[in-house]
This record gives sequence, structure tokens and C-alpha cells, in this order.
Amino acid sequence: MPQEDREEYPNNTYLYGMFARWTLGERPLWLDFGSPSVGHLANKTHNWRPEAVVVPEGCGADSWVYFVITGNTTGTLKDKANGWRSISAAHPIHLHGHDFALLQQSATPYEGRVNLTYRNPPRRDVVLMPKDGFVVIAFKADNPGIWLLHCHIAFHASSGLALQILERQSDIEMPLGWLDEVDRGCASWDEWFQPENLWDQDDTSFKYFQDDSGI
Repeated sequence: MPQEDREEYPNNTYLYGMFARWTLGERPLWLDFGSPSVGHLANKTHNWRPEAVVVPEGCGADSWVYFVITGNTTGTLKDKANGWRSISAAHPIHLHGHDFALLQQSATPYEGRVNLTYRNPPRRDVVLMPKDGFVVIAFKADNPGIWLLHCHIAFHASSGLALQILERQSDIEMPLGWLDEVDRGCASWDEWFQPENLWDQDDTSFKYFQDDSGI
């Protein structure tokens, strides 16, 4: 992780090398319980975390969002020199907020070429990404919200194999007063989440309680 991110997110335990991590992008998902994404919807200039995929504001309800999800990491991880390595495994990938069109599912490594099925493709909300293979999925941007895309194996998801999709930020509507309870919960977390509450203040390798992605 770049040094500037280490300073901005010091309580992200995957920095310390003590835990196995999985990732859907160049960094494992990690959620700050004191600052959830829903609390920043009114800020149009918010600098979203690198694990977030932001659907451009210009996308309307008839626009389609495509994802190519790969099981091979050749040339994609900037941090491989710092100890990252590829582990071959199949992953059941689940999307919240939508079902999706499964345009391709392949057991061969992704090399930049696709052969998509546009005519009557299967519709799913979970798809198995084959070991060392890839899948291509697409969904209409017709449900504004903050949605999770993640592996359905709980250990993999809690280890970071997930990302957030921010869909049409300006069109997300929150019930009146709903964020008041979110703010109260965040304030309680921040008040409690202090160094004196560490489980072992003498063991600096376990710096914080949140040693998972937060999902």
C-alpha cells in the first residue's frame, strides 16, 4: 500500500502482514466503521476510497455497467513486489442491488479478449468465477445506491475480496432522519475506538480490533 494511504488509514490491519488477504482490485476492501460511504453522499467532491467503483454521474437508468472479473493477476497488482502473490481458486461472486447478465464465463486466463453472449444471456446474482479464469457481467444502472460486489465465501469477503459500487450518487434518496442514527452509531464507534481499548497494548503487531474488511 502506498505510504500516503498508510498514513491516511493507519488502522487498516492488512498493512501489517499478519493476515491473509484477498482482493478484487489492487487493494483489499476495508471499511471504516466511523465513516461509512453513505455519510458522504452529499459531498460531490469526496475522494472515494480506491476500493470503490464510481459509476459516472452521466450514466442514466438505461446505461449498462460492465465488469470483467479475473482469477489471474498477471500485471495487475502494483504491490506484488511487496509480497503479493496469486493463489489459484474459484470464487462465487455475488452482487447486491441488481441481478446481472452473465455475458461470458471462461476457465481460461483473461488475456484482454472476450466473446460475449448478448442474445438471451443468463441472469444471475451469483456466478462462479472459475479457477484461473474470468467472468464478464453487466447490469443496468437503474437502481441508485451503494452496492457490494463480493465473494460469497465468508472468509474471502472478510479478507477483502469485495468492492463497493457507487451508482448514480445524485439520485440516491435517503429516508428523512435516517442518517441521524448512522451518525449516532459512528460517533459511538469513534468514542470507543481508542488505543486504551486494544486487546494487548504491549503487542504492536495487533494494533486494532478490526482485522477484517468490515463486511
